[in-house]
Amino acid sequence: MSKNTIELPNLKEIEKDLFKQLQIYFRVILSHILEELDVWLMENRDFKRFEYRERQSCTLETLFGPLTFKRRKYKDRQTGRRVALLDQVLKFKGSNSLSPLITDMAVDWAVRGRSYRDARDRITELLDHQAISHESIRQKVLGVKKIDHSTREGHPKKVKALFLEVDGINPSLQGMAQKTHEVKVGMVHEGWEKRHPKSKNYQLVNKSFYISLGDGEEFWEAFSRELYAQYDINEETPIIINGDGASWIRAGVDYFPNAFYNYDRFHLKKWMKAALSNREKKERQKAYKAAEANDPSALLAAIAEAEMAETVKEKESEIARLRTFILNNIEAFRDYRERLQEKGFTDTSWMRPMGAAESQMNQFSKRLKQGYSWGLAGLHSMATAMVHRFEGTLYEAIADSAKENEKPDKKINIKQWLKVKTRESIGAVTGHLPALASRDQGKPYIEALKGLAGYQGIF
Repeated sequence: MSKNTIELPNLKEIEKDLFKQLQIYFRVILSHILEELDVWLMENRDFKRFEYRERQSCTLETLFGPLTFKRRKYKDRQTGRRVALLDQVLKFKGSNSLSPLITDMAVDWAVRGRSYRDARDRITELLDHQAISHESIRQKVLGVKKIDHSTREGHPKKVKALFLEVDGINPSLQGMAQKTHEVKVGMVHEGWEKRHPKSKNYQLVNKSFYISLGDGEEFWEAFSRELYAQYDINEETPIIINGDGASWIRAGVDYFPNAFYNYDRFHLKKWMKAALSNREKKERQKAYKAAEANDPSALLAAIAEAEMAETVKEKESEIARLRTFILNNIEAFRDYRERLQEKGFTDTSWMRPMGAAESQMNQFSKRLKQGYSWGLAGLHSMATAMVHRFEGTLYEAIADSAKENEKPDKKINIKQWLKVKTRESIGAVTGHLPALASRDQGKPYIEALKGLAGYQGIF
């Protein structure tokens, strides 16, 4: 009878308890690894430079929860400062700080997610206690600096053509008379390639971004300067600028000797859908087909017919504005590849329709406009962090931000630490972690240390 009254935990409870036990288990393993590394650094340091002073407790917030361990501190005879060599070589900021991995996760979740508070809550849920405040996460995002593409190797680079996707979004501002502010975004790429040889899907080649909170002239002055530094642009290099009808976007053609403005088809369909909303389905389809075929003459004819048939004055005026814009910018509604061929650029077979930036712009819009208000500094920093994430450099930017906050004399070259060996190691096998020769063979943390041994020739 007692067997029937036993209450077993459900799978959710088992999984949650097991995860907590694993966190405890790996905290112990990580603590052992850190202390063994600290011993190795002590025995292999430059004894002339670093004078041993004391062993201090250190507490870190890690993926496994709060971790307390002991590591040694030294006096650096060259600088007069007290340093913990373990902190320097593993690149963390000492006691009462977040591990670099948790820091990366917090910033990444803040950029991907809905808000700083949402990122804080995700970290809290993972660790089962609040390890970081939403304001601390915001400060880390504010520290992320913009990318300078001109410093990359191999510049200026020669390309067959460059493709610019340009757009703007208008997030709300807080505490300012101005209610919104436009973030101008420029994406540049060198063309398309298949994701893999047999794939039907394509990806952009060497995609990068530029953002600005300035006006159109400021945007193009800075963006074009960056492009000229990044690429070998001359009179024969076609620059195709794809965007909506904003005058500041169209002005981009003045900054390059061989530039073409191309009206973005996504925005065209959106404008037509709104303008022709009162018209019959067959009338709308006629206009859509003309747009799809890149035939501005047929498109103008279809819109003119819809304008004549429209009885609502407001809608008639809206259709008239659309027709007038197309008429005044008719070349922008042709297939840009045909226009290139007419200019003597014969090989356009590798080119595809433009408009790939829309998915990224949707992500910008979702993060920056979903009911939140911004200060200008915070808006620029978040947009910059999003660019880093799109380009795959976010974690590198976080690390660079941490380095900038360090004082110059705290930077130590690891080669300098180990260049002189003045006495034999005590309690360690020379050139190896002492744990590798201990009686704990077979334990999990020993296996982890064996994986570290020989890494980049350090051990």
